Amino acid sequence: MKCPECEHVNPDGTKFCVSCGTPLGEVTRAMPQVPGAPTAPQPTTPMPAVQVPAYVPQQIEKKRDSRTILLVVLGVVGVLLVAGAVVTVVMMVAAANRPVARITSAELVRTDDTTLDTSEVPLDTELAFRVTYNAKFKGTGSGTLRLEIVDSADDTVMDETFVVKSSGKAQTKKLTFTMEQGSGKPLEARALLTVKQGEKKLTASKDLSFTMVAGKGKDLQLGEAVEAATQKCDEATAALDDAVAAGIDVGDLLDRLSAALEDLEEAETEAEADAVAGTAQGVIDECAARKAAAAEEARTAEICRQNQRVVYDRLVDWWGGSGNFPNDMSEMYGLPVCPSGGAYSYYAPSTDPSTLHVTCTVHGEL
Repeated sequence: MKCPECEHVNPDGTKFCVSCGTPLGEVTRAMPQVPGAPTAPQPTTPMPAVQVPAYVPQQIEKKRDSRTILLVVLGVVGVLLVAGAVVTVVMMVAAANRPVARITSAELVRTDDTTLDTSEVPLDTELAFRVTYNAKFKGTGSGTLRLEIVDSADDTVMDETFVVKSSGKAQTKKLTFTMEQGSGKPLEARALLTVKQGEKKLTASKDLSFTMVAGKGKDLQLGEAVEAATQKCDEATAALDDAVAAGIDVGDLLDRLSAALEDLEEAETEAEADAVAGTAQGVIDECAARKAAAAEEARTAEICRQNQRVVYDRLVDWWGGSGNFPNDMSEMYGLPVCPSGGAYSYYAPSTDPSTLHVTCTVHGEL
């Protein structure tokens, strides 16, 4: 049933509009009298229709007041929401134009991103100082990220500066390095992010400490051993050259050193390099021994040569006294002795001293 005033549709049988309170009942009319027993016709006068006054309950008025208050409240809330939205948009625009420099994390990891104990970082390990950051700037702005490793004396061990891009997302940079030697003292990894936009300059930093294992790594030990072995082989080569110049046979030593140099090229451990150095030292020692032996041989040969001259002169004297040479060297006394243990003898095709020859069983005729 539709209300004639507000056109609100009400359920059938409703007497008043639930929206505005307008009566919905029809006009009450007088009912005609029911005829009784037949009588003489009586004139009848129609009764005028009775208009029932509309009854408006007090609750309807209260509903209207409540609706009015509700509409006012909703209007106020709407205004506040619009104002809040405007403020939010303004703040978002301002935030979008504001430069950002923030370091969210700084970690020391292996280059494969696996973690490690920063209190005891192993040597000969490929490490990465990994820094995650946010950098944002507009227009001609710029940004840099400096990653640095310093020792316990605050001296820079290594560093690298990266040019960063503006982004609304987090970014990551790595400084990769390997430590071959550790003092056991703490080191420090430092990250400094700088963002410039116009006259504004923002910085952010984050540091972390770590300690390398004390000592030398295998790679460093191998490198030092190879260097030492190479130097020793150079010394051995020089010793061989000197020996050859002195007329000493060292062909076997040359072959030994050549094989050692080939082993050095393939050395993968400190022990293998040390073995080559030992071989080179052996060549050096043998060259020295052979040179010493040659020098001693030359010394004794010179003594023997002088002794042979003495024996020769004694034989000539013998010939001068007898006109002949002794039948045996044992007939002569006080003859010099060969320092190498050789025995002296002589031969002469004739009794002429010019044909006399003295020889030694060790050095021969000198």
